[in-house]
Amino acid sequence: MMTMTITDVTIRPYALPSSLDVPEALPFIAASDLSNLVEREVWGNDDHCHTPEIRLESSRPNNYEKRTTFLAFEGERVVGKAVVDVPLTDNLQTCYALVMVHPERRGAGLGSALHAAVEDHARQHGRSTIMGWTDARAGFDPTDALTPATGAGAFPASALAARFATKHGYALAQVDRCSVLPADWDSDRLSALAAAAARTAGSGYAVVDWVDHCPDELLEQYAQLRKTMSTDVPMGELDWEEEVWDGPRVREGEDRLAREGGSSLVRAVLHRPSGRLVGHTILERRAEKPEIVYQEDTLVLSSHRGHRLGMLLKAANLLAVQEVWPETQRIYTWNAEENRHMLDVNIELGFTPEGYTAAWQKKLETP
Repeated sequence: MMTMTITDVTIRPYALPSSLDVPEALPFIAASDLSNLVEREVWGNDDHCHTPEIRLESSRPNNYEKRTTFLAFEGERVVGKAVVDVPLTDNLQTCYALVMVHPERRGAGLGSALHAAVEDHARQHGRSTIMGWTDARAGFDPTDALTPATGAGAFPASALAARFATKHGYALAQVDRCSVLPADWDSDRLSALAAAAARTAGSGYAVVDWVDHCPDELLEQYAQLRKTMSTDVPMGELDWEEEVWDGPRVREGEDRLAREGGSSLVRAVLHRPSGRLVGHTILERRAEKPEIVYQEDTLVLSSHRGHRLGMLLKAANLLAVQEVWPETQRIYTWNAEENRHMLDVNIELGFTPEGYTAAWQKKLETP
């Protein structure tokens, strides 16, 4: 347990409440409001904001990750928070951190104090690497740019998050492009792209699909695709090891998404001669914001690339959105800037840059 005081602010670990209806949940609700305030500050809209209900469900304990939250209190008011996720089954050298401070309390060292709690927590759990992600909108001055070691992409050097990260010893390990696709696309054009991709793929491949729940007979194969996805896409300079995925982990993710009021739309590609799944793509949304859809994983196994399977999967899934989720207005996706092939696919589908996500990494010194 760690308690620190900066003038009139106290930082302490916060225990997750059993529900939002108990008095102990008030700080959690305030911390959720703070997260939304920061999201609006970065993006200029509410598209990436969430209700306390969604945040509570996503924070609940599971077998794969342990989350610890530190809150900064000024009296009873929450003015900052730090969240640390510690993987339990893989990447045992790593933890993932988020630090944010209310705009009215910045510049007084509160962020540094919260980060000190993060580092202390990481060391207590035997972690030698801390990773974190920060966002910035597109359109920043190209002369004000940090470039990762990959040489792909850039992030504004003057952004508050970039200055905080570099001050505390983080290196810019990778940049993802955040792109958005308005849902008023030309369905005929999208159908043509899907049909052309299907012709290139040929009769040796077939597309299968499901909503929310992977069929039992495909579960373990699908888990292997999720496992491969964890390292078979560009990871920049991140010290990332392959994640452990199996059927129960897939089911846990599906159950958690359902508790969050979410739904998923999955397309996978079956290689007919082998009877094996060799690619997949995932779209997700939540009932709190039915107009917003997130493009999650897209993967084609390396031995099956070059057949336009990525385009086939993504175009087919997008076409299904209009029928399954007709309220959709915008679809967001993230791709590493060095992932030129998938960026080109997304551009062909009509996605345009909306912003950038920086992946930061710090190696802790051995005590």
